[in-house]
Amino acid sequence: MNGSLLQTLRTRDALRITSIFGGVLVPALRVGVSYAVPISALLAAGRLDLAPFAALGAFTSLYCRVDPYPRRAWLLPVVAVGLTASVAAGAVTSAFDAGGVVKVLVLTLVATLAKLLADVVRLGPPAGLMFVFAAGAAAYSPQTWSGFAEIVAITGASAALSYALSMLGGALHPTGPHRLATARALLAVADHLEAPSAAARRRAHTSVHHALTGLPAGVRRTTLLLRGHLAHAVHLLHHPADAAAELRTAAKRMRRGRVPAPAQERPLPRPVVVEHAGLAEFRTNALRMAVASLVTGLLASTFQLDHAYWAVVSVSSVLQSHNTATTWQRAVQRTAGTVAGSLLALGIFAADPTPAAILVVIVVCQIAAELVVMANYGLGLTFATPLALCLAALSQPADRLQLVAERVGMTVFGALLGVGVCLVLANNRARTRLREAMRGCRRAARDLQRSPADPQAREHLLRAVFALRDAHQVAAGEPLHPHHGDQEVLDTEHEAYRLLAATTAPAGRPLPG
Repeated sequence: MNGSLLQTLRTRDALRITSIFGGVLVPALRVGVSYAVPISALLAAGRLDLAPFAALGAFTSLYCRVDPYPRRAWLLPVVAVGLTASVAAGAVTSAFDAGGVVKVLVLTLVATLAKLLADVVRLGPPAGLMFVFAAGAAAYSPQTWSGFAEIVAITGASAALSYALSMLGGALHPTGPHRLATARALLAVADHLEAPSAAARRRAHTSVHHALTGLPAGVRRTTLLLRGHLAHAVHLLHHPADAAAELRTAAKRMRRGRVPAPAQERPLPRPVVVEHAGLAEFRTNALRMAVASLVTGLLASTFQLDHAYWAVVSVSSVLQSHNTATTWQRAVQRTAGTVAGSLLALGIFAADPTPAAILVVIVVCQIAAELVVMANYGLGLTFATPLALCLAALSQPADRLQLVAERVGMTVFGALLGVGVCLVLANNRARTRLREAMRGCRRAARDLQRSPADPQAREHLLRAVFALRDAHQVAAGEPLHPHHGDQEVLDTEHEAYRLLAATTAPAGRPLPG
């Protein structure tokens, strides 16, 4: 147990800087415009009091950064409605002049529902965090019933603008997200070819699957070319060859907007629909979020602070994860990023900026945060923290040094309590799910052995491999997980890959039968 706990709470992964290929600058600028346009309009109209709520609606642009446009089309409206509803829920508690306990209960409900939503639809970063921030900012700033409709309308209008800006690229470069996903898949396969390992193969297989399933149906030339590149990548995953340089060259050309012809013609793989986990698999994480948010909020409220919700935001942030290990990593990153960002905020406040200057700082900080957050969450927090402090200074002027101290204290408190709740509420379901996934993968492997030319048996094994991978990713980060069983998972996965390679059509010729 002690060894497992120490392995779970290691900090090395939290400090790693991840290299990101493409999909950074354009989304960051899009986010900046989503913030700048409504805030500038309110500045011109002399309604700076509504600027924080315009920023809350602009959180919509933080989601689906590089997702295909069909996915954005249905998911971003869900985000926009959720953010607007979160602001409305928080504003109601403030307009009612509800006590701290009622506000904490509302934030706990928002945090739990947002976590469930993020897990079920695989929302991606920043997951359910911004819903909690939106509800907290509205609940802990003075609101009146006469102004309620205004702040909800401004939030909704800003969210709608963010949605429109996020979808605008669909008319300009509809295959842009597909090109980027395919390029990243080719690079992941190239990494595996150059330095083969179980982890590299896993990343490559996942990237290829993600790119393949995201491609639209149809016979457009670009789509067919991308499918051809992915078919070649799938072949190289099962039949490695000296093709890493070729894949990297093709990926770089795709990023620049040109899709070259594939090096080899191969049978086009069919996308495999991966089965999503049921609600039961997310129960423990939702319970952790509910308990941690409630306890953190109640304890923070005893200090009678103006921004006690920051503690709930902090605990919600670290619990936007799938196991205890990633919760600990996010706690380390959030603490370090908040401290660094608070020092930056002190420098900004020392210049005594005007409200208009603060709005410029908010936009610049959000762009900077988006440029680095995918590389490391802590780096993103270095710029997101001054943004949050500037928003707080606009909505509720206070002693700025006290504001910074409150931010740091509530962040550390919430982050540590989130980790503590994860350690107390063990996810025993994770081990059961892993055992079931291993049995399912072995059963699918036996089926493919009996019918090697059956495409359905092959797809069944592919789904089983992805299910095993997801289950292991969750279980491996829990302190009660028996890490000596990791080799069994690797052996099962290796056998599945061996069968997939043996049943892949060689050198572009279709399988007989």
